[in-house]
Amino acid sequence: MNIAVLFAGGVGSRMKAGTVPKQFLEIHGKPVIVHTLELFEQHPEIDAIAVAILPSARAELEKLIRRFDIEKVRWVVNGGSTGQESRHNALKAIAADCPEDAVVLVHDGVRPLIDAKIISDNIDLVKRKGNAITCSKVTETIVESRDHKIMNVIPRDHLYAAQAPQSFRLGEILALYDRAVSEGENDSIDSCSLMYKYGEEINRITGPKTNIKITTADDLHVARTYFSIIENQKLYGMPSGE
Repeated sequence: MNIAVLFAGGVGSRMKAGTVPKQFLEIHGKPVIVHTLELFEQHPEIDAIAVAILPSARAELEKLIRRFDIEKVRWVVNGGSTGQESRHNALKAIAADCPEDAVVLVHDGVRPLIDAKIISDNIDLVKRKGNAITCSKVTETIVESRDHKIMNVIPRDHLYAAQAPQSFRLGEILALYDRAVSEGENDSIDSCSLMYKYGEEINRITGPKTNIKITTADDLHVARTYFSIIENQKLYGMPSGE
């Protein structure tokens, strides 16, 4: 069984979008969260979807699920005060109904530019090696800086940016979240960080740089451009501007 785990608990404090949470901002007539949901809804290997969202936004999400005929959503759970708590809540809800060897693909609700191949590659690698972290190759020069001074220039040959999906066997990743909470950790950055903290071997999948998380207004503008390119490729077989 393969399950998408989306967390959409953010309020968009860096977006400056008024009172609209970033997951509900629209791109080409659909909220960002709907674009993300449809990627997993339409993928033949995904059996079910769980979404963790702030209680105040739950009714809006459920309305969108009905409006856009998202049929694979099986769990809608209340998010917590941190991303870790939201992911943990969703994993616990899934574990009450599903076997420990189920594959879970943990993904940001505001990361709508993955494709079917990334999803399939994640599922395949989890089944072969136990986990899969989607990453993109770092192409910029990376520096360490303090007080406006560059302290170190880091070679980028082996540097990647961890993205999502981050995929695991349900029982294994839930056990790490349980352990983190028991040790007083409630605000880890992501599931990959927990795996690393507890000494687990982690496997990488290389994805495209277009797999951005919509966090700022600039991200939203970039995502809209990418969606325009995708639509033009589908309509005309060429990117925008050609």
